[in-house]
Amino acid sequence: MTGVMDNQGEYKGYIGEVSIDMDAGLIHGHVINIENDVLTFRGETTAEAKQDFHVMINEYLSDCAASGDPAETPKTLAVS
Repeated sequence: MTGVMDNQGEYKGYIGEVSIDMDAGLIHGHVINIENDVLTFRGETTAEAKQDFHVMINEYLSDCAASGDPAETPKTLAVS
C-alpha cells in the first residue's frame, strides 16, 4: 500500500477528524478542538467530506453571528 493516510484536516482553525464506515460507504467526521458544541460532517468521497466540513464550519460561524452567541474558539492541539 502506498500513499499517505491522514485522518485530520483544518479549516479556519477548526480541526476535523474523520473515520470511514466501510459498510455504509461513508466518511464521517467531527470537530475535535472544541468542547461545548458538536459539529459533524460526512461525505461519500474525501472531496465531499472536505466540502461538507467547510460548509458546516461556515454555517456554524454564520449562525453564531446571526444569533449573537459567540462561536466557540478552537483550541490549539499539541503536536506529538
